[in-house]
Parts: sequence; structure tokens; C-alpha cells
Amino acid sequence: MKTLLRATAGLLACTGSGVSLAETSPTEPAAELAPLVITSPRTSSRWLTSPAAVSAVQADQSQGEQNLALDRLLAPVPGVFSQNRYNLAQGLRPSIRGFGARGSFGVRGVRVLVDGVPLTMPDGQTELDGLDLGLVERMEVIRGPASVLYGNAAGGVLAIETREPPATPYSFFDLSTGGLGYRRARVETGGMAGNLGGVLAFNSTVLDAYREHSRAETNTLSGKLRWYSDAGRLGLTFNAIDNRAEDPGGLTAAEVRGDRRQAAPNNLAYDADEHIRQQRLGLVWEGFGPGADTYQLRSYIGQRQFGNRLAFPNGGQTTFDRTFAGVGAQYSHKRELFGLAHTITSGVDLEAQRDDRRRYNSLLGTRGDETLRQDEKAASSGLFIQDEIALSEAWQATLGLRYDRVRLAVDDHFIRPTNGDDSGSRTLRDWNYSAGLSYRLDEHQSLYGRLSTSFEAPAVNELANPAGGGFNPSLEPSRALNREVGFKGEWPGLRYDLALFSMTLEDELIGFRLNDRNYFRNAGASRREGFEASLDWQFADAWRLSSAYSYSRFRFEDYRTAGGDFAGNDIPGIPRHNLFTELGFERASYYARLNMQAVGGMYAEDANQVSVAGYTLWNARVGKRFEAGGQVWEPYLGLDNLFDRRYFDNVRINDNNRRYFEPGPGRTLYVGMRATF
Repeated sequence: MKTLLRATAGLLACTGSGVSLAETSPTEPAAELAPLVITSPRTSSRWLTSPAAVSAVQADQSQGEQNLALDRLLAPVPGVFSQNRYNLAQGLRPSIRGFGARGSFGVRGVRVLVDGVPLTMPDGQTELDGLDLGLVERMEVIRGPASVLYGNAAGGVLAIETREPPATPYSFFDLSTGGLGYRRARVETGGMAGNLGGVLAFNSTVLDAYREHSRAETNTLSGKLRWYSDAGRLGLTFNAIDNRAEDPGGLTAAEVRGDRRQAAPNNLAYDADEHIRQQRLGLVWEGFGPGADTYQLRSYIGQRQFGNRLAFPNGGQTTFDRTFAGVGAQYSHKRELFGLAHTITSGVDLEAQRDDRRRYNSLLGTRGDETLRQDEKAASSGLFIQDEIALSEAWQATLGLRYDRVRLAVDDHFIRPTNGDDSGSRTLRDWNYSAGLSYRLDEHQSLYGRLSTSFEAPAVNELANPAGGGFNPSLEPSRALNREVGFKGEWPGLRYDLALFSMTLEDELIGFRLNDRNYFRNAGASRREGFEASLDWQFADAWRLSSAYSYSRFRFEDYRTAGGDFAGNDIPGIPRHNLFTELGFERASYYARLNMQAVGGMYAEDANQVSVAGYTLWNARVGKRFEAGGQVWEPYLGLDNLFDRRYFDNVRINDNNRRYFEPGPGRTLYVGMRATF
């Protein structure tokens, strides 16, 4: 804790918030900021006085991006660390204050929503492969436990908002190409007709990537319909994807020294890959109640077909057909009680999924005998209530309480004399609470403190028993208690945010590999302490500086396995230091940005015997807009890893074959052209 306090004192004078500033014209002074309003805490509230660590990111401040993964938008948010940008078979793995770092693929421990509808599955897993990044307009990030608001697996929250239908109809196409065999074609159209508006987009991307056996093809069709009335707004969203990606696997340190671009031998021999088809439909009604009351009704339904080939023979191919659905409702009531203004929000969430999962032996990439056939089910329900209380003109309090129930079940349909019935179920219940208090020092600055909890239940496939069939009887959900204090400031042209937190976790879920498969176990107790600071400063008409820094001291306090006692060791997969800084210049007709990300060293496994060196990457973006033939044209260029630094794009935590490393590419160029009609 003393180290954290020293880090805080050294950075107080030069850091601030990673939230958005208003655009400025090339001939006028920098536009003044309107007070930032956030909605991810379930109600609309003023960012400055909200007693929580929340960051907001505007996509229009990232022009000329390749939009390959969400990590570029997340980079200006302190406390967030992303890995695995280039291996699309595994997917981007972002973590918030360490939540999400344990997953071997996709997003774990973090709740993700798109336009108010959960992208996270009912069992707590999230895949970002269906998100069209070209549609993203804004994103809010709740840093730290938020289970009171969003239930299971809400160690942090990404609330993504996509483009709304504009009053003026438009159409555009965007073509880009570059190194690593990158090609992308994207078209989008939208507009309004009376009270009805819509947006439709198609995106197709091909990437050969840096390493052998890394080719990926993604195709996404996304749309949105909006109907507006005096009573509220109805939103319909739909999304369909058809993706295929090869998996090059992890390398040993010796293989990295021999050839950084090679694939793991077994990944080549077994043609490791995955293919996904998914369709998803969401419906949200946002209505107005009596007086200043508001309410929301939401629902979604979808299906996902998945198949993969892994790099081992026994049960090395998996398929599942998944159906998933959910409904939810919330109501916000404003009234005066005991002479104080209250905003009371209560709601319910109900979700369910069912997987028809099958597993087969892999005969060097071809399908062999069936080894598993089972139905996997997950159902979750949650009830919550939150009260925002204006104690005075300067003081604001927020109190919340939630109850969740998660039921996980397996029906085994592959029963043999040598393989008994592994059917079973587990029901997990948890109460979570949150209490926050903020004090407005003056018109521009505020202090806050917050106490909050979260829980994370194992997903169905994470309950696999390393000792044999059925559920792992010893695996428990993880629970966290977060304490934090923060300091925020907001002026025209400047926002900053400082946060200091300390977190204790019981039964933290830790991934490990055994016989080429991923399993999970609990660490008895662990502690996370950290400091976060960010700054967004429009210091001249066309110039902007953004910066975010995180110091993370995450360690095990009680954790013993057959491999040893790891108490006192750092939790692997999280760097101690993470710094992002970007300098941007923008006029009406052109823009340029230069950014730097410096990542400190970390460990690859629980024993802390294998260290991963830190790195610093520089990236540049330039673009120009001009009119010709009645259209607006925008050629743009991006250069990643400007100084050709060697680094690891991903670290596979606790790999039993010591294949921890996935090298990232060197200097990479891409160019594109966008035309708007």
C-alpha cells in the first residue's frame, strides 16, 4: 500500500480522465465541454458527481483505425489491459482490474452490453466476434466490481453504444488493405423516414496475420431500427456472423528464439481452427412514466453454431449448437423522502442458454469417433434495487443491493460401460451490495469513496472435472470486495480522473492446462491493489492530449496446489505498469495521431518462474477528407509498431507444456479509403 501511495503522490499533478472532449472547428476556439452524463450505472447521472470509477470513450476520436479488435478503443481507459489482438481464433481478451485475465479465450469476469442488451451469455462467457467495430460510437467502462447492477461475472462492465439513425440519410463504403494479408470491405447505410429510422452495415475482413497458420475470415451483418414516439423509444437490433479462424497455438521460449513466426507443431499437424455462425436479435423499449420516471423493457434471443479442431487427438474436436435468450426490466422512480431527493431504480434479469455439445477424436485434423454427447444448460435470475440520494447540494450517496441465482446443469447422453452417467447440476446463489459517497469540492472537482462486491460463477465448460467425468465438485464461485477512493475534475477542455483501490478475493478462479485441456481451480485468497489515472486535455484549437496510467499489484495470499505454495506470488497475466499516451491533431479536412503504449513485465504462470518482458509500442494514424464528385472522400493510413519492437501479443497462462508465448508482429502498415454519399 505504501508503494501505491508513493505512486499516487507522484502522479497527482499530471494525470486525469480518459473521457471525451467536444469536437472543435478549425477556425474557432476549442468548444466548451458540456457536463458528461453516464448511463452504465443503470440510470442517467452526472459523471463528475457519480461515486464510481467510470470512463467514457468516443469512437470519433479514433479516426483512421483498422478496427481489427476493441483494444484500440480501450487503450485510453486506465485499469484495462488487453491481449490477443491478432489470434482471432482465441479472440481479444480484455481485463479490468485483473478481471478477465484468467480466460484462455474470449472475455471472462467482465459483463458486456451492446445498446442495452447483454452480449455476455447467461453462464458469464462473452465472445466479441459478433461486434462490428465500425458501428461503435461510444463506450462506457465501469472499472471494478458491479455485480449489484449486472449480476454474475460483473467484475467490470463494458457498455457499448452503436450508431443511431441520423436525420440526414447517408451511405458509405470503406476499403482497406495492408500488411499481414489484411483486407477489409465495409458498407453502411442509414437514415430516417418520419418517426422510423434505421442503420444497416456489412463488414468482411480477411487477415493472414503474422504467424504461420493464423488466417482468419470474418463476415458480419448488423442492423438497427428505431421508432420514436412521445411515450418512448423502441429499438430493434440484429446481428449475424460467419467466421473462420486458424489457431497457431503457443510457443516455447526455445521455439520463439528459433522462429517467432512459426506455429506450434501440433497446431499444424491437427489443423487447429474454429468456425462460428451466429444470429442474434434484441428488442428494447425505453419509456417515460409519470412525472420524471423512466423504465426499460428488454429482450434478446439467438443461436450459435460452433466447431473447432484442437491440437491433440483424444476428444480434440468439439461442436455445439447453442440457443440463448433473456428478458429484463427496470424502473426508475424519482421522489422526495425525508426531505431528500431520491432516484430509486429496481429491476429483474432472467437469462437462459442450452448447448448441444459433442466431442470427437481428431485424426490429424479429420473427425474420428464420438467421445462425448451432452446437453449443457445455464439459467440465471437476478433482482436488484439501487437508490441515488442527493444528501445536499455537495453530497450524493448511492446504495444498492442484488440477489442472483445461477443454475448450471449437464445431461449426459454418452453413456458406456466404461463411462458412467456424468449428468449433474449445481445451483449457486449470492447477495451483492454497493455503497458510494461523493462530495463536490467546487464546481469542477469532486471526491468519492465506494465499497462494492461481485461474484463470478464458473461457466458450464469451466466445471469440467480434471479427475474424471462430471462436474468438478471442488470448484466454487469467486467473490470480491472492492474498496476505492477517487478524485475527479471537469473543466471546459479538460477532464481527469484518479482512483486508488484495494480488493480482496476469495476462491479466485485460476485457469491451468492438464493433458492439453483447460481446467480451473480456486485460489484460497488473493489481493489486488492499484492506482489509476487518466487525462483528456484539449490544450489548443486542434490539439488534444490523452493519457492513462495503471499501477497494479495483484498477488496470491493463500494458494496451494500439488505444484507448490504460491502465497505471495504475483497473479500471472497482469503487468505491474501500463501507460498509454496519445497526441492528436485535427482540422476539418485532415487529422494525425501518434500514440504510445508502454507495458511492464509480468509472469506467465503461478510459480512466477517464467517472466515476460515488458515492451513499448508506437503507432501513428493520418487521414484527409475532401469533396469530389458530390461525395466526401477520406484516404487514411496507419502504421503499427513504428519502431519494429519485438513483443508478445498474448501470453497463455499456466500452459502445462510451457507454450506460453504468442509473438506479435513487427512494423505493420495499412491504408484505406472511405467514401460517404
